[in-house]
Amino acid sequence: METVWLSYPMSATAPRPPAIPAPCVTVFQSIEKDGANVQFLQCYNHTGTHLDTAAHVIEGGAWITDFRPEELIYSSIRYLDLSGTPEDTVITPSFLEPYLKDGLEEEALIVRFGVEQWRAKDPQRFSKHCPGFSISAAGYIHEKMPNLRLIGTDVPSIACISSLEETMKAHNVFFEQAKTPHFIIIEEMKLDKKWRGICRMLVSPWLHEDMNCGPCVIWAECEL
Repeated sequence: METVWLSYPMSATAPRPPAIPAPCVTVFQSIEKDGANVQFLQCYNHTGTHLDTAAHVIEGGAWITDFRPEELIYSSIRYLDLSGTPEDTVITPSFLEPYLKDGLEEEALIVRFGVEQWRAKDPQRFSKHCPGFSISAAGYIHEKMPNLRLIGTDVPSIACISSLEETMKAHNVFFEQAKTPHFIIIEEMKLDKKWRGICRMLVSPWLHEDMNCGPCVIWAECEL
């Protein structure tokens, strides 16, 4: 068993979806001038490893502050390693059938596409050409995983960015067909190893009363 971070540190140089500007950290006070270091962080809430709540795409949907702490702890997790999936692939139900056809009882689904090398060495490929889920795939996942309350992946969006008009509504389906209003999507997870499985996971979001979605820190216990 190994305890690991499943979230990336936020960075101004990390790749990101085309519509999202880079985060910025500037000096507000310094030890030399003021006796303490204080910095100003400016970032958009869909920066780096982050979670989407229903309020991202649904009027009146749940916000981060609506969640109880225990709702962000997951101990029943299915981990799928789909590394090698070609760029720009729109994931359909037929792609998922070999893994989900018999149905699964887990409450969380983590999907690894193995794009960490794209993220490190080919940021344009990572930002614009990662695989993503179709609307029908989102519905199929809920059909086969009736207890699902979280889906997470290592790509920058659950939708396929190169086919965004076709796939953006996958977000809506994931939220609308969930049995709980406190369903979350996690994007750009740090899934850079081929673990056998994830046994326990804790998601710690930034909490701000006026922020409906946002960056998060994730740690997990993984099987080697």
